[in-house]
Amino acid sequence: MSKSETSNPNSGPSFQAPRYRPNWLAALGCFFAGAYLTVALFSYEAAQVGSPFRATGATAKNMMGWIGADTVWVLLYALGASTWLVPFLLIWLLYLAVRSSKHLTTGRMIAMIVACVSLSALAAMLESFKPGDYFPNGPGGLVGVMLYRRLLADALGAFGSGLLLGTVYCFALLFIFTKDIGAEVEKIVMNFGAWRA
Repeated sequence: MSKSETSNPNSGPSFQAPRYRPNWLAALGCFFAGAYLTVALFSYEAAQVGSPFRATGATAKNMMGWIGADTVWVLLYALGASTWLVPFLLIWLLYLAVRSSKHLTTGRMIAMIVACVSLSALAAMLESFKPGDYFPNGPGGLVGVMLYRRLLADALGAFGSGLLLGTVYCFALLFIFTKDIGAEVEKIVMNFGAWRA
């Protein structure tokens, strides 16, 4: 029998990282909000919104009631197409709250807001889609119209704005869905170098 190189009988490191408990309150809140908004979005029609947002009364009912219909209308008015990103981000927050609550940080939530805003501005670049019943301010919503058309379109042009907004959106998603953004960027650079070689 060969002698072991160390006298330590443990095969792993002596220091064990702390295990974070699930954040059940955040998980329940994200589950409720994500499920509620998803069902409200899938059953939404413009005829479901009544006063104070439309002159006529509601002629159809949303599965989530008038609160669900009005919430979806406000989100579509403000964010446009990136409203559909919100339930996915809430479900991701639910996953983080249960599996690794240490990654449930304010920085990640700010990155989610940045992702929604930049996607709204990217959607506002689609000028062939006009405002209608589903998108009251067009596919970019009020946020996209303000950011792209009033701020970036004249300053950077269509290509420059798309390049800037696309880069911001991709980095926001990278920050949201990865544990360590520095390690992920380093891995991407190393893989690109290996591919080039």
